[in-house]
Amino acid sequence: MELAAEASVVIEKLKDTLSDEITNKRVIEKALEQMQGVIADTNEEQRNSEEFKEWAEGCLHSLYYVEDTVESFALGIARQNKKWSFLMNHSVILKNFMACQKLRRKMKRIPSDIKRVINKNHKGTGEQNACSNGTTTYMGDQIGGEAEDGDIEDHNDEDSAKVRLISPVARCSYLAIPESDEMELVPEVDAKPQRCTSDMSLTLDHEKQAKLMSTKKPRRCTSERSLWSDRETQARLMHTNSYDDEELKMFGIKQEVYDLVERLTTTADDGRAPIFQIAGKMGSGKTTLARAVYRSREIKNYFESGCAWVTISKEFNKSDVLQNLLKQVGDSKDSVDLTTNELETRLLECLNGKNYLIVLDDVQSEQMWEGLRSVFLDSRNGSTLLLTTTSVSPMWYVSPPNCIHKVEKLSEEYSWNLFMKKAGWDTWEEGKEHQDSKKRVLKVCCGLPLNTILLGSMLSTKGDTNRFDYLQKIVRRNWKTEEIVSLSYTNLPDHLKLCVLYLVLFPKEYDIPVRRLFRLWLSEGFVNPKPDKFPEDVVQENFDYLVKRSLIQISKFRSDGSPRRCRLLGVLHDYLLPKAQNIRLFHVHCSTCSTEDSFPLNVRRLVEHASTKNIYSDASRFEHLRSYLSFNFQRKDTPAKEVGILLSRVITKGFGLLRVLDLEGVYKPSLPENLGDLFHLRYLGLRWTFLDALPSSVGDLPYLETLDVKHTNINNLPTSMWKSKKLRHLNLSHIRLDMPKHSDTDSLPTLLTLWGLSVDDDSLVENGLDRLRNLREAGITFCLSNCDHLLNWISNLTSLQSLRLRSINDVGHPSHFGNKPLSLSSLKNLSHLNLLGVLPNLRENLPKGLKVVTLSLSKLTKDPMPILGELEHLNVLRLLSDSYMGKEMVCPQGGFKELRVLKLWKLKNLEKWNVEEAAMEKLKEINIRCCNKLMSIPEGLRKKSSLRELIITNMPEEFKQNVNQFMRRRDLILTFKDYDFTPVPWELADHTSDESHTNE
Repeated sequence: MELAAEASVVIEKLKDTLSDEITNKRVIEKALEQMQGVIADTNEEQRNSEEFKEWAEGCLHSLYYVEDTVESFALGIARQNKKWSFLMNHSVILKNFMACQKLRRKMKRIPSDIKRVINKNHKGTGEQNACSNGTTTYMGDQIGGEAEDGDIEDHNDEDSAKVRLISPVARCSYLAIPESDEMELVPEVDAKPQRCTSDMSLTLDHEKQAKLMSTKKPRRCTSERSLWSDRETQARLMHTNSYDDEELKMFGIKQEVYDLVERLTTTADDGRAPIFQIAGKMGSGKTTLARAVYRSREIKNYFESGCAWVTISKEFNKSDVLQNLLKQVGDSKDSVDLTTNELETRLLECLNGKNYLIVLDDVQSEQMWEGLRSVFLDSRNGSTLLLTTTSVSPMWYVSPPNCIHKVEKLSEEYSWNLFMKKAGWDTWEEGKEHQDSKKRVLKVCCGLPLNTILLGSMLSTKGDTNRFDYLQKIVRRNWKTEEIVSLSYTNLPDHLKLCVLYLVLFPKEYDIPVRRLFRLWLSEGFVNPKPDKFPEDVVQENFDYLVKRSLIQISKFRSDGSPRRCRLLGVLHDYLLPKAQNIRLFHVHCSTCSTEDSFPLNVRRLVEHASTKNIYSDASRFEHLRSYLSFNFQRKDTPAKEVGILLSRVITKGFGLLRVLDLEGVYKPSLPENLGDLFHLRYLGLRWTFLDALPSSVGDLPYLETLDVKHTNINNLPTSMWKSKKLRHLNLSHIRLDMPKHSDTDSLPTLLTLWGLSVDDDSLVENGLDRLRNLREAGITFCLSNCDHLLNWISNLTSLQSLRLRSINDVGHPSHFGNKPLSLSSLKNLSHLNLLGVLPNLRENLPKGLKVVTLSLSKLTKDPMPILGELEHLNVLRLLSDSYMGKEMVCPQGGFKELRVLKLWKLKNLEKWNVEEAAMEKLKEINIRCCNKLMSIPEGLRKKSSLRELIITNMPEEFKQNVNQFMRRRDLILTFKDYDFTPVPWELADHTSDESHTNE
């Protein structure tokens, strides 16, 4: 149960925040553990009883009170220390001693209150707990009594920071300031989230035959206007409906994709664009089928005007749907203030005479359809509509019956094979017991792909010895179809339930950057620490486990096969939303709850889908605010001032408990100068905000772990940032940093990610940057007359996993890496390498673990393929923009054993390319661009059965003809592209440089 998961997080926070000198925290831990035990001893029927729900509500208040008490105390001490640290006298120490005594008295009362709630659950009677009396008051408010002399005043007192102080000596004696990155997760929810959708832009290769297509010319990122355009593209990618070929095979719908695409690209006899419906039960694969159709190349080519996708949530709001469609098919400028009728009129104008494919996913009722049909049945609308629904009513018929596609159940054979694959079984015994279990499994799965995958995935995590026994226990029960989703979730360990629930705060079907999710999980305190392991490694393990359980879906992969974006399936989103609401995990502020009356008290996590202008007048609502995440992407000419007003009120009132401030994609949010007073802040996400500057106080945040200012106009950070003891991830936007010249301690000792740094001759490298010794990811652009110190420092970063180095001259053009060969042999953990600049030569002793290599402007005169071919783990190789200047290139026999993707861009001298026998045996994709002297595909590639796709851009006609002949003999996808201009080399190299690293 979610309550038990909350208890485990609070226990960890208690361990990290309080020292044993303050209170016997083990007594409280035991009480919380007893609470977990009671929950574990109850079954589903008991948990659904009103008595248990009342008991759980009391426990929830107790948990939140523990969290608030501990964090408020730490906040008060920190503020006093910050304001009065220059004083050191006996009265200060005495006052803080008395404050600690006050906290000890408060904490002593907590175990008895928790036990009282627990006993009430066991006996069914008992004294009414103060925290379950139906009010919104915490039990601590009732048992704490009035403030006593010498106590630290409550954090919601406006003057709380004015009178209390603590000396360094007193702090060491009475308080252990939190050392870990753990954090509690417990905000309230009273309103349901609204989904936010945009268009889906990826494509599907569904036929094994040649496809020719043209593409639009690319954009150059040379101004904020261009950057904003890139940001809008990035926002649309957050709602891409991607899939892989393996997913289609799993769901058994590959032929259905082909059939449906053919029907959609055939105009009706009367010339009227049809309305198609994909109907099927929950978990039957409707959305997967629609995604695959949406992404197909034939669809992209046939619907010249474009495609749009909107996922309909249960909290259907017509205005939201129209807004999202306008963003994808027309002009959404100033649409925020339009009425529903005005939105409908504007959308009709955008669709008039156009040929769009519009997908409405998960239309669950006739009422939803009735609210939208007038737009799509208008005679001026020449677009095609594709609906996914769980059922088809005669009232919906607006097209011939053949426009309804019913998703059928999987055959028993297909369902069983899918189950076996997901469960990890190669064989199945023929005995009666096993055959009976097989029949029960097929009955439970009911021919639905989702049930089959979830059940099999759950078993895959069980040991080989008890997997069958566990399966028998499951199938003995007479499960309903929809209960498999519940079983898959409730079967999770407690600490992973919150990780899954957290995904619900993102809009439905939202593609979440894996990088962003990992760091949010860390900042929220969802990671149980493990000895001798970095928290990031534990997060990766948790994520991999949830993916294996099929509770998280990878929606986009990088070229090397690692996950780039992920999502929560819509079915799971609908199922988990009420559970998140039950523990008041978060509140979503959206267009349907724009007044204060709809806004709950004591919000602990605020997710913004609409402007906050109507919610911040009563600051007491945010007394317990822990996280603020915004998905309200404003117009580019409208800075988000409301954010600054909200934060200022939170800080001014003394509500400094905020842990997460994620404003990624919000245009120029206003940040208060006293942002540094948010003592507990762990995560500050400002990517794609286009901010011009940061408040100088950001360097005073003692527990900040992530600062992300990538894709902003910020050009410097406060020097106080170098004193941070907790900062782990720093993503910059080509910022030059000034390190302090003299320091007795290591700067940023915990820093693991440093991306987007600019270094020049005025930068301090020796006795400066080289004090950063633990980096795992580094992205550096340098302009140095002598780069020896920089390269020596990098060669000593033995933990480095991802490295991007760019050498430029004083006018920003690519330059040399120095006269000495670049030595990276000591970087045993390096897997991603991206180099832009002239290399003297390519060293043979490259790190053997490299998986992705990108070279640009290297000017190599010797064929690099023999050296690169020896890298046994290399998955992706990109040779871009004059990386090789020779005429002939040979991929040696037996080389490139694991290579999947090869890109050859703008190798202007390359005339002959030879692939020897048994080289590149696993190659899947080749991308060739602007190699104008290359006239043919290597003969050695014709025998590669693994090859699936060729992408040819700006190549000579002779080469294209050779490729066409090659294609006729092979089942593969061929794409020709032509640009109207040729980017300058360093722009071309920069175009794909971010794809391989983990800082998307």
